[in-house]
Amino acid sequence: MMIKKFIICTVIGLLSLHLSYSQQDTLKAFSLKEVTVTGKTGLGSKNESKPLSSLDEYIDGQDNISLVKRGAYAWEPTINNMPTERISVTIDGMKIFCACTDKMDPVSSYVEIINLSKVDVNSGISGNPYASTSVGGSLDLKLNKAGFQEKKLDVNVNTGYETNGNYRVVGGGVAYSSPTFYTNASLFYRKSDNYYAGGNEEVNFSQFEKVNAFTNLGYRFLNNNIIEGTLIYDVSSNVGYPALTMDVKSAKGFISSLSYRKERFSHVFSTWETKVYYNTIDHVMDDTKRPNVTIHMDMPGSSRTNGFYSTLQGKTDGHVYLLNLDSYYNRSSADMTMYPKNGLSTFMYTWPDVRTFNSSVFLQDRYAIDKKNRVQLSSKVAFQRDGVQSDFGLNTLQIFYPDMDRFQNRLLWNVGADYYHLFKNVQLKLSGAYGLRAPSASETYGYFLYNSFDGYDYLGNPHLKNESSLQGNFSLNVEKGGYKFTIESSYFYLYNYIIGKVDKSLYTMTIGANGVKKYQNIDHASIFNVNVDLKKSFLRYFIWNNHALYSLGSDDQGNPLPLISPLTYSSALAYNRQRYNVEFKLQGAATQTRYDADYGEDETPAYLIFGASAGYKFRYWKLLSQVRVGVENILDKKYSTYSDWNNIPRKGRNLFINLVINTL
Repeated sequence: MMIKKFIICTVIGLLSLHLSYSQQDTLKAFSLKEVTVTGKTGLGSKNESKPLSSLDEYIDGQDNISLVKRGAYAWEPTINNMPTERISVTIDGMKIFCACTDKMDPVSSYVEIINLSKVDVNSGISGNPYASTSVGGSLDLKLNKAGFQEKKLDVNVNTGYETNGNYRVVGGGVAYSSPTFYTNASLFYRKSDNYYAGGNEEVNFSQFEKVNAFTNLGYRFLNNNIIEGTLIYDVSSNVGYPALTMDVKSAKGFISSLSYRKERFSHVFSTWETKVYYNTIDHVMDDTKRPNVTIHMDMPGSSRTNGFYSTLQGKTDGHVYLLNLDSYYNRSSADMTMYPKNGLSTFMYTWPDVRTFNSSVFLQDRYAIDKKNRVQLSSKVAFQRDGVQSDFGLNTLQIFYPDMDRFQNRLLWNVGADYYHLFKNVQLKLSGAYGLRAPSASETYGYFLYNSFDGYDYLGNPHLKNESSLQGNFSLNVEKGGYKFTIESSYFYLYNYIIGKVDKSLYTMTIGANGVKKYQNIDHASIFNVNVDLKKSFLRYFIWNNHALYSLGSDDQGNPLPLISPLTYSSALAYNRQRYNVEFKLQGAATQTRYDADYGEDETPAYLIFGASAGYKFRYWKLLSQVRVGVENILDKKYSTYSDWNNIPRKGRNLFINLVINTL
């Protein structure tokens, strides 16, 4: 109760501050807490540890981010220990929804690290104008753009190899820029066989293959009028998921957008951008390569999303403001056909042609009180209409919910306030927010979705209430004498928390399932997180980074929530000097002793692993080359983390080499 009162008082106090002060804009004195890394040729060029890592590997372990792993490919990102339903993942502000009921194709799996300029991570509700009523946080993947500058042609070639899994990476890109026109294009290919856990144990069905093609262009005409377009085509095939009962035959994503931007067109308005977009995701699950399949199943899924946003930015009298209008329409459908060895086939919708329309307005105002103090207020209001288009699907769900309507309307909103204080080498941030989220397609309309983690079939519930979140955040950043110390803590109190609960009156659809769980609202749940970072620079060339995270999650009965991180930690010592660098790293976790077996969890043992890498940059003719070699899990330890589905083991010892060549 004390924490709840503190958060409420913080929000009220910040609102009062905003109404009471008015002075000049000094926003440049503040450094926002977010993961933002820029680079002309993509994030890979700035990722010193492993330039050609997957995006999953790159963001894994960043503050507030962890990933749920069901195999070697397409890990599901979580923020503040909250999964897909409670967070928002966008690409350049575009809404994209996966097509798999088992979360085997997260949005982040359809981009390549080399094609991103930065990754913006926001903790909690406020901060991202494109987030869709998320309560846990948001992640926006910003695509790389050559930009408008002097005429120049850049070419890059990338290749890599890893011994564990015979993992091959090859790709290349070209970027052309001029004062009035730019374009980027790239083609990337990844392929891996089964990987091996510690002790040389082969992890069957962990192979994958992926091709990603990307291009964008921009054209400037008249006075700062800009048109930009983007195309992404991503295809993965023969993807194994050793933690699940099925693999993926193919996952195809087509992502497109066209935008118009006007820059510096008045003293008040600095930028106005309007973007329209359309994307398609097609996903086909497959069990034909699995041995001893009792009943063969086909499980295709598709997602179609079209939308737009229009963002206006400006500043005046110490205020920096942003207005965003956003609307999207999504069609998600998934089905399952079972083919028994003796008998007729059986068909059912798992997502019965679910339609979702969402339209919202977002407002944000950043205001500098003086050189040391700043407040930020933001709010979003959204109207959402969702339901079941399929008559067959509606009739099936009405067996369990006879009074359900085909469509329903929801009003969603959030409000947040942030206070920043800068004093010499100290930065302080206090935040408070409250917001609502609508239940996801699976939570509302999912039909007997099998969860291999706890062994239950899940049934959606169209009568679910909106889930709401009251949250508070505290962070402190101190820099002095080569030290940089950061502590960040967040607390989420979630009302009408949505989770699956056993319904003994229902019979299973999946052979061997433990029972059926129906999504329900429970009174409340809470999640607490604390991150600590310590960075030390010394002897001119050395940097020592340390990080620790602890989380705690409980439902309204005091029982642990699923997939909540135990104490995790990492430490890395790097030596950087001109053209070469060396890094030694350790990472580990304490034993996961706080778990709930009802959700399929068990005690995850503690682990500690070590890695090392070295890199060298050299110039030849008009080329800049970077070679990076390293070894991961040096001691070949066999281990699993709390977020590894069904305790699937991680990779054992792995040697890698990356080569990146860029034109100067």
